Amino acid sequence: FRQRRETPDKELSPATQALLISALLHPWKAEMHPAELGAGLGYTSMTLSRAVKELENAGLASVVGVGRERWLRFEDNSQAVWRKALPLLRDPVKQSVWAMPDPSVQQQARLAGESALAHATLLAEPVHPVYAISSEQWKRAQQLGMRALPSPEPGACLWQIWRYDPNICPVAGSVDPLSLILSLRNERDERVQQALSEFEKGLS
Repeated sequence: FRQRRETPDKELSPATQALLISALLHPWKAEMHPAELGAGLGYTSMTLSRAVKELENAGLASVVGVGRERWLRFEDNSQAVWRKALPLLRDPVKQSVWAMPDPSVQQQARLAGESALAHATLLAEPVHPVYAISSEQWKRAQQLGMRALPSPEPGACLWQIWRYDPNICPVAGSVDPLSLILSLRNERDERVQQALSEFEKGLS
């Protein structure tokens, strides 16, 4: 999966990116049903339909009819599709906020950023844990009393608010590896880039 980003013509929408990453994380098949890939993402059939069309327009997949249903057909293997898609993929992190930890929110969150990379490599743990939550989860957290801090304080966490649900990967713990790469590829810290390079090699 190693490949650097080029300047994109047009980025995929968050829902389409999530659907594509779901496909790349699934056991790879030439043809996949959008509903299967979108299971657990909470998208409506209309959103899935738009995502399928967007993938087709981007040249990442074709749409074939199987009975009355529309399936995605991929002509290449997963690594080739990932490389082709990279210029169209965006940083999943919409916003980052500092806030104190909350057990009820952390239960639904995923380790992200340097925290997730540290769990997968020899990178040292960051001083402040990093978690990923969706916009909807952040809204609920605020309703429960969580408040953004103007700056980091002792014991605070860095909360990444994602453009799509960070729970794409069914395995609990950290965010999915492809979204993690996308969220850190512009990080300037050489230690992080070195660890990220090793992490990408392990996915090849």
